[in-house]
Amino acid sequence: MKDEIRDKLKSLPGFVLDSIYEDYTTEAITKIREEHLEDDDDRSEELKNAIGLTILKDIKIEQLFEIIKESLKLNREEAEEVTLIIFTEILYPIKDYFPGIEDEILKLGGEIPKEKPKKLTEQLLKREEDMERMKELEEEEERKRMADTIIENPIEELVEEFAAVGEQRIGSQKAIELKSMPIPMKPLIKFWLKDYKEKMGYYQHSNLERVQYVYHDKNTKSMNEEERRQLNLILKSVDEGISLPYSTRLKKIDFSKTGE
Repeated sequence: MKDEIRDKLKSLPGFVLDSIYEDYTTEAITKIREEHLEDDDDRSEELKNAIGLTILKDIKIEQLFEIIKESLKLNREEAEEVTLIIFTEILYPIKDYFPGIEDEILKLGGEIPKEKPKKLTEQLLKREEDMERMKELEEEEERKRMADTIIENPIEELVEEFAAVGEQRIGSQKAIELKSMPIPMKPLIKFWLKDYKEKMGYYQHSNLERVQYVYHDKNTKSMNEEERRQLNLILKSVDEGISLPYSTRLKKIDFSKTGE
C-alpha cells in the first residue's frame, strides 16, 4: 500500500482503524491474492491501494467494482467475486461507516452476511467512547489536583500578564458598540475597558461617574445586577487600583472571591 494512503488511514476514527488491522481483513486479502491474483505482487499492491482508498472514501463503494476490474485486470465474473469479498468480509463489519453497502452487495448478486455487524461496530464505538470518557475523567482529576492559585492585582496588570483576563466575558448581551470599532464587539473585559475610557476619559473617575456608566450607558442597559456588579468592580479597579482575584485554575477573575 502506498505510504500516503497508509498515513491518511491513521487519521480515521478509532473503530475504523481497528477494523483495518483485524484478522478478517488480512484473511480476506490473502484469499483474494491466492484465488484471484495468482500471488502477483504488483496486483496485490493495487488491491491494497483500492481497499485503502475505499476506506478513506476517496473511492466510492459504487465505483469499486469497475476499479477492481480495471486495476487488477480481471474479467467481469472475477471482479464481482473480488469486490464481494471486499464488501462482505472487509467493509461490512463496519457497515455503519459505509451507507448503501448492502445495496451494492445485492447489485453484484451477493448475499448480505448473516453475522450482524452492528454488534461489532457498537463494540468498537463503545470502546472509543469509553476511551474518550476515561480521558475526560483523567483531565478532570488533573484539574482537581492542580492547586488553585489566586493572584490579586489591579485589572490592568492582570490583563497585561494573563491574556485570558482580557478575553473574559462580562454580561450576557451579544455585543457592545465602541466608538473606535467599526462593528459591535463581544462584551469582553478588554472591550469594556476600551469603551469606558473612550467615553468617560483617560483619567481617574469618581464613584458617581462610574455608576452613571454602569447603569445608564447604552451598552449596559440589558445587564442584570450581578453583571453590573462585576463590571463596576472591573472599572473601580481601573479608577482606584483595587486588586481583583485571578484564578489560575479557572483562568479568569473569580468574582465569587470578591468582597463587594
